[in-house]
Amino acid sequence: MTNIRTNLWKIYFYKFLGEFYLIIPILIPYYESNNLNSTQIFTIQAAYALSILILEIPSGYLADVIGRKKTMVLGAIFMPVGLAVYALTHTFLSFIVAEFIIALANSMRSGCDSALIYDTLIQLNEESEYKKFEGRSFYYTRIGTALASILGGLFALVFLRLPFYINIATSSLMLPFALSLIEPERKKLKAQNPLMDILRICRFSFAHPQLRLLIFYAAMIMSTGVVGVWAYFLYYESIGISIGYFGILFAAFQLASGFGSRKAQDLEKMFGERRSFLILLLIAPTFILLGIFKTFLLIPLILLNAFLWGYAFPLLMDYLNRLIKSEVRATVLSVANMAGSLSFVILSPAFGKLADSFSLSIAFILMGIYFFGYGIIALVLILRRFQDFEGAKPAES
Repeated sequence: MTNIRTNLWKIYFYKFLGEFYLIIPILIPYYESNNLNSTQIFTIQAAYALSILILEIPSGYLADVIGRKKTMVLGAIFMPVGLAVYALTHTFLSFIVAEFIIALANSMRSGCDSALIYDTLIQLNEESEYKKFEGRSFYYTRIGTALASILGGLFALVFLRLPFYINIATSSLMLPFALSLIEPERKKLKAQNPLMDILRICRFSFAHPQLRLLIFYAAMIMSTGVVGVWAYFLYYESIGISIGYFGILFAAFQLASGFGSRKAQDLEKMFGERRSFLILLLIAPTFILLGIFKTFLLIPLILLNAFLWGYAFPLLMDYLNRLIKSEVRATVLSVANMAGSLSFVILSPAFGKLADSFSLSIAFILMGIYFFGYGIIALVLILRRFQDFEGAKPAES
């Protein structure tokens, strides 16, 4: 029991290193230095999103069949390989290959790390503390992203490829942490017909009434949150903030998000489980107000949005995990992540089209209305079934 507890702090380091992206602030100038045009740049990012959509569920299924540890080891191996392809090549096609390998690495750990945390806590008889540990985990990943967003730009001043080289080294450090993890005791999923197994688990995820509601609600929060991350840079430009401050503002956003996840369990105890869901509706008016007013005085609303986004993650993951048996946990969590990615793929170009065709203000206002309308309907349905969530036992898949 004592040894398996070490999984928790090892996961913190693993996720910190996995989100320590020095390359994010300098990706656009890096593409431009390699003579890529705007169409090629957005095609590369679309290729990543498509790769995640394709790989998300199969990687979760792999984790349920061969084990969380082995899958996370694979993720730790693929990440520096993808970054090395980026750093050592110069072409549009090679960058797409790099994004595919990085997507493969991220899909290997997406959902798998949360499943390992929950199963570790089950073995320790501490699953009621899941929100606290998942909140800390999310908090450390956001610290990693925040720190990297500042350092990446500074390293790039030395020479543009330096952040890639350093990221190859930092991501390589994920491997010893993954190798030292202890696989929790659980009933493993027996692979008979992988395709039919995946389809069966997907059907279970969307047929189960409580799971379906949580998956769709989590997808909405995830997709609007990620769209918001990029939309806020456009907002900063619209109010005249220099690009030199973007890294600092992005770091502040990540820290606020991490703080929200860290405080999720405390806030849920303070407000109660039902009100904790209602608090998330505050995200909607932040979008609407950003659409109506253009002023640096509303930057605190962006940080509030980040806080709520981080707060939502451990809250919703806790309820999802309550409803899932260990043998299919990683696959079902990957289904939830895939739903969020699919929602983003739909919502992101729609937001961009609204901003181009009308204005950024209209796009923000309509996203706020969408969030509020969708959120109200989902919450009414969730709260109607709330007693089912409170006494939930993992359902048969």
